[in-house]
Formats: sequence, C-alpha cells, structure tokens
Amino acid sequence: MFIHQHHLRHLLRPEHYTSEAQYRAELRHLFLPAWHPVATTGDLARPGDFLTLDLLETPLLLRNFDGHLRAFLNVCPHRHSKLTEKPCGNTERLRCQYHGWEYQEDGRTGKVPDAKAFRPWDRENACLRRFQVDTCGDLVYVKLSDGGPTLREWIGPQWDVWASYGGVYRHAGTWEKEFPCNWKIVLENSLESYHIPEVHPITFKAYPPEENAWHELTDRYTSFRTVQPVDLATRWTDWVVRRLGEPVTGEYTHRVIHPHATASTMDSFRMMQCVFPTGPATCRYRCIFFTLRGRRRNPLAWVLYRTLRTAATLVGKKVFAEDASIYGGVQKGMVASPHPGVIGTREERVYVFQKYVLENTRGATELQQIEPEPDQTGRTMNAEKARSEQYSELS
Repeated sequence: MFIHQHHLRHLLRPEHYTSEAQYRAELRHLFLPAWHPVATTGDLARPGDFLTLDLLETPLLLRNFDGHLRAFLNVCPHRHSKLTEKPCGNTERLRCQYHGWEYQEDGRTGKVPDAKAFRPWDRENACLRRFQVDTCGDLVYVKLSDGGPTLREWIGPQWDVWASYGGVYRHAGTWEKEFPCNWKIVLENSLESYHIPEVHPITFKAYPPEENAWHELTDRYTSFRTVQPVDLATRWTDWVVRRLGEPVTGEYTHRVIHPHATASTMDSFRMMQCVFPTGPATCRYRCIFFTLRGRRRNPLAWVLYRTLRTAATLVGKKVFAEDASIYGGVQKGMVASPHPGVIGTREERVYVFQKYVLENTRGATELQQIEPEPDQTGRTMNAEKARSEQYSELS
C-alpha cells in the first residue's frame, strides 16, 4: 500500500540535474561516505588476483593478498604513475609498472630498485593510500572516506537479504553502461513503477495495483514489494525454483540504500545495481547479476541452472535497454524545463530520495522550501493542500 494519499511536491529543480556545484556537493556529501559494491569475491578469488576501476574520479586497485582483500589508490607515491592500467590480472607481487617499486599488504614499500638513491628514506610518505574494503555475501564493497559506519552498519537491517547474494545464488554476469544523463535520473526511474506501461509494455506490461504494491519509506532506505502475476513465464520459473530445491514466494522486492545501492530480488535471481555520477550530466551504471543455483547437485539441476541463468540474464538486459532508451530524453527535458514538477503517490519513493539529496547536500535555500509531509494517517498538511488545486487536473 502507498503511504501518501495525495500527490507530493517535486523537491528537486531542473538545475539540480545540470549544475556543476550540485554535482560536486553530491560527490562530497552523498558518495564519499557511502559504501560501493564494485566486484564479487570470485573476481578476486586467488592470491595475487587484482582488478582496477575508476570510482567517482578516483582510480582504484583491489588485490587479494593471501586471502585478504585490500583496496588502494591506483597511484604510485614515487612519481605518480598508475601502478597498472590493466583491468584485471594476477601477479606474484604488487609492482608499479613504471619503475618497479613493490608494495606490501599494508601499502608500505617492499623492494625498491636502487634504494640507496633515495636516502634518507621517507617511509611514511612512500605508502600507498588505502581505502576501506569489506564483503557481504559474494559482493565486495569499497568506501572512499575514512571513518564512518562499517559496512554492516551501513547496510543495517537489510544485511541478511544482501548476504544472500552468493551461496545458492551464483554470479551470472556484470555489465556497465555510460548514460548521457544525471545519475539521479537513473536512480529515480528505478524508484517508481509508474513508467512501466510506456517503457516496459512487453516485459512487465502493467504496474501492479495499489493493493499489490507495498512501500517502506525511511531516511536511510526505501523499498517496494509486490507479488508477481501468475502467467506462463512465472509458472515455468516457479517450477525451476522448486526443482532446484528452493521455496517459491512469488515476490519481487526492490530496495535502495541511499544514495545509490539498489538490490532487486526474486526467487530466481538477485541483482545489485549502482549508478555513479561521472559529471553533472553523465553517469555510469553497473549491474552485478546472480541467478539461482540451488542446493541440489544432479544433472537435471545443472541443466536447469544454466537455462535459468541464460533466460534471466536476457530478460534483465532487455529491461535495462528499455530503461536506457528514455534517459537521454529526460536529461534534455531537464535542461529546457520551466516546470516545478509533481510526484504521484505511486512515485512516493522518489520524494523520499529527493528529500535525502537536499538534506545532505544543504543547498542555500532548499531546506527552507521543503513542504511539510503528510501526517501518519496519510492526510496532507495545509501547506501541501494549498497547492493541490494547481494539479487538480492530474487527479
């Protein structure tokens, strides 16, 4: 059921989706304190395995040191070269590609060629910069700021659900895509089902009725839950899930921990999605996809798992492409729009997200302009009612 019973104010203005100052404020206040799912444990399974990526304008290197995962800034303190530009690999030692300086698990220097040329040795300033790294299930997370909450504290009550990304669910693939739009456009699209009939007429067809749509709204996260309609596709999926030895619930859930970590779950799959800003009007989307493997180990279970993985991945990418088709147009509309915008009750998770953005980036006047929220009975307060006439034609 929806929490609100009246439409809501669109708290963010078009300039929040185009401004360089807003982009910088979001990097500093929303993304640096957050944990970011960047890989799976399978990507770093063996000692010496490493991978590199650019995260929020920061080049990172993750490496397995005899079973311990470490994350470093991918920059050598000697003369600022990247340690490596390879996307992944396995090496006996962590060595800079330029002059061969080697580094240990704690980031301190190991072997330095012609070390006597650097006397007296400034050991403290010769260390790699380290970042916090941790795991939940089979997902590897990195945080770019020092201190702050642990990964378990950041995930909070969603920990048990997110820990299910692994075990009976196996990593099926990871894909990324650059989009010509502000990151909030992608995130907000995932927070509402209102767009389904227009954007997903074949894959999802129609949004669920209110009585089959449950929202949870908090300052830290929001969630959506529904029971999937019974059709030929769901009957087949349910049959496969049972044959793999797992219970059938028929539920789909979508949870977002602010600002950007999105966990989608069904009986047949788990999907972790993140969208990272790369500029005021550009972003990068990453999806880490898991499909059910189950506990049974027999030839039929193996065939069903492989079939399910192929089918679920194809559907996931199809939905992804359908959403991607509208992002550029939304961004172009933001640039030209003179409208304040309006949020319907089916989109109320967008309202909570926008409030989070404003409260944490602390724009000059935005906080004073936030409307009072509805009370616990779902009735709107007077200030919001005063504007309802403006949108009466939408009711």
